[in-house]
Amino acid sequence: MTEDVRELSVGQRALWLVYRLAPDSPASNVVHGLYVAPALDPDLVRRAMAAVQPRHDLLRSRFVQTDQGPVRVVDPDLRCEVEVHDVPDLDDDALLRRCQEFGDRPLRLEQDGPLRAALLRRRTDCVLVVVIHHIATDFHSQRIVWQELAEAYGALQAGRPVELPPVTGSYDDFLARERAALSGERGERLRAYWDSVCDGATAATLPTDRPRPPVRSFRGGAFTRAFPDDLAGRLRETAAAARVTPYSVVLAAFEATMYRYTGLGEFTVGCPASLRRGRALRGVVGLLVNTIALRASFHSGTTFAEAITAASRQLADGVAHAGYPFPLVQSGRRNREPAVRVTVTLLVHQHDDDFTVERHHFAGHRIRLLDIPYDEGQFDLSVTLTQYQDGSLQAEFGYDTDLFDEATVQRLAGHFLQMLRVACTAPETVVSRAAMVDEAELADLLALGTQ
Repeated sequence: MTEDVRELSVGQRALWLVYRLAPDSPASNVVHGLYVAPALDPDLVRRAMAAVQPRHDLLRSRFVQTDQGPVRVVDPDLRCEVEVHDVPDLDDDALLRRCQEFGDRPLRLEQDGPLRAALLRRRTDCVLVVVIHHIATDFHSQRIVWQELAEAYGALQAGRPVELPPVTGSYDDFLARERAALSGERGERLRAYWDSVCDGATAATLPTDRPRPPVRSFRGGAFTRAFPDDLAGRLRETAAAARVTPYSVVLAAFEATMYRYTGLGEFTVGCPASLRRGRALRGVVGLLVNTIALRASFHSGTTFAEAITAASRQLADGVAHAGYPFPLVQSGRRNREPAVRVTVTLLVHQHDDDFTVERHHFAGHRIRLLDIPYDEGQFDLSVTLTQYQDGSLQAEFGYDTDLFDEATVQRLAGHFLQMLRVACTAPETVVSRAAMVDEAELADLLALGTQ
């Protein structure tokens, strides 16, 4: 039988290179866990996974290196065997650690493909953990997988056949679009735009706890911070008053923090932009996101209000040109220095995938999304803010452990949230004069001066 061989997108090729450089690193593992009570039936979970995986060819692909470069081979016999572990006596903290350990196990893309799952069962509840390599997924793809698993499990539990809507598009459709975007005059215009953004610009580079190693390990750490309820509300109000998106306000506060940390008047930061354009790709699981470089500019008199307006413009221009793959932007840099070292993004959960509160959603089971921070070692710092349906906000800070201790990033997280608070409560404040510390940290600093 002839193998079903498919090419990789530019973004996938970049992730394959990371994988080849550090095959034991979990830096590209995307890990999500769902707490479920009462516990799920392991046989139904396996059957639900067996119904969902074949629908998406990237989830049943092995990735291999050939003489012509990396390719993926669609394997109709590739199956995700859901591991079942009985852990009746684990408390919540120990259960979370077990989930993290499972997520940290490297995925062997050549043999096992990009998908792994486990069911950790206690006496009356469980956690279903799904790990997908970033080469085959993005945020919206995670939504698709979880929604389809829920629907398939519900049908099986009710004794009905699994009848999921057909997937109308494929990742090959995206590959065709990418080739078209890179060809001819259109490709030249996109390349020229990113040259204008990145030429002469320095990536925001934070002070590190240790010297940058000559060879990266692609190991990372992560932690989460919940936003104060009042700040989440003020963010929405500030965005509405400025007639921009909440992300524009978040980006402005993040860039202001980078300005204060680095002292650079001009620098670049990155943010992920969706490439899932049109109905054909709506139900496709795959890497359909691209990092775009945003060039920030500050001077001693820049206010937060001005930074918010500038951030909104940066985003609009960047998203309009997002079809040019970031790896090509990076490879085109004359000095070979990274175009981006830090990234920030805002994710918004929709009403049909909000697993943050206990409610009957997964076939009559009470569920909530388990907070499993996963390693982020591809950039120096990656900040992901998630906005939930109840209006709450949570930030995850992923960082390169070769460079930073967690305490350093925890302190930066506090400064970022403080800058965001200033942006939302007093947007006419000059960025260079804004207090970066809250009252508690200020008191600690003053106490140090009296010792």
